[in-house]
Amino acid sequence: MDNKAQGALEYLLLIGGAVLIAAIVIVILTSLTGTQGTNNAINIYNNQQNQLLHSVY
Repeated sequence: MDNKAQGALEYLLLIGGAVLIAAIVIVILTSLTGTQGTNNAINIYNNQQNQLLHSVY
């Protein structure tokens, strides 16, 4: 019975470690792009929308 408990605990620790690493990577990637990437995407969208509106009218 002890071997099963040890195996389950090791499995949970591995999953927890993988989730922790994934969270750190996500935080690093979002901090590198910051709001500049979001603002740039919004500006591109607005420019394309304005071009479409001007081409229709």
